[in-house]
Amino acid sequence: MQYTIKNTHLSLTVDTHGAQMVSVKNENGEELLWQADKNIWGYSAPVLFPYAGRMKEGKFIVEGVEYPAPSHGFIRTVEHTLVLKEDNLIIFEYKANPESKKRFPYNFIFRTSFILSGHSVHHKIEITNIDSCDLGFGLGFHPGFKLPFDDKHKTEDYYIEFDTPQSPKVLTFSDRFLLDGNSYIYDNNISQIPLKDHFFENDSLIFSELTAKTVSIVERDTQKRIDFDVQDFPYVVLWTADTATTKFFCVEPWLSLPDKESSSLYWDKKEHGKILKPGESFQILSRVRITR
Repeated sequence: MQYTIKNTHLSLTVDTHGAQMVSVKNENGEELLWQADKNIWGYSAPVLFPYAGRMKEGKFIVEGVEYPAPSHGFIRTVEHTLVLKEDNLIIFEYKANPESKKRFPYNFIFRTSFILSGHSVHHKIEITNIDSCDLGFGLGFHPGFKLPFDDKHKTEDYYIEFDTPQSPKVLTFSDRFLLDGNSYIYDNNISQIPLKDHFFENDSLIFSELTAKTVSIVERDTQKRIDFDVQDFPYVVLWTADTATTKFFCVEPWLSLPDKESSSLYWDKKEHGKILKPGESFQILSRVRITR
């Protein structure tokens, strides 16, 4: 089921399936979010949990039991329950159950909140450990916005912008899309990265050690822009599907990383983004400001 909230500047629709944004429209009624064409990429803005990216051998082990681990986890594929809906606020919740324990054998509550504030979408995740043991997990936001913004522009009319000069460190993949332990500097002391079709040579870019507070997609001639608040996230991923011309672009704040080639298969030995003690909760906010 889908629910819509609005303010003066934005309209936001969220589907209970994955508690995922499926539409973001500006005050002129223009759709800004990628519309989940399954022939290209069948999501619009999924959240990645209990891990982001790929797990080694597509599985993990807890207390001797193997669990399947498809890319990006499962929270984007399950139904969430509506908890609260107001004019500019909507909250969903997912609680661990017998079905979820076939994929991830821990007790937790996963709460998703969306707030519209001016030109911004505030997307908050709260995770509570209701188990008797520690809960380790990873998390990533994966919003995809239409690019070009309109039919008068092409991919080369856009660039990625950092709010302060950066020398982005890129973490590299093996041919299995696991981290290979290597890295390189994308460029030194830059504020902009020009975009083009077929931008990625190896599926995506994972930036680490950014000091920027925001990463933005900017339209060169009009300065229309989408600003992603990344200051609370150790990693930022850039990605789009490799189509003939670019259809959308993702700026993804991640709390954690995919497995390395050297990673253990055992869940309690992985490098989690966060570990909660029993009864503890964790909150993190992704803010996107749209000037369109």
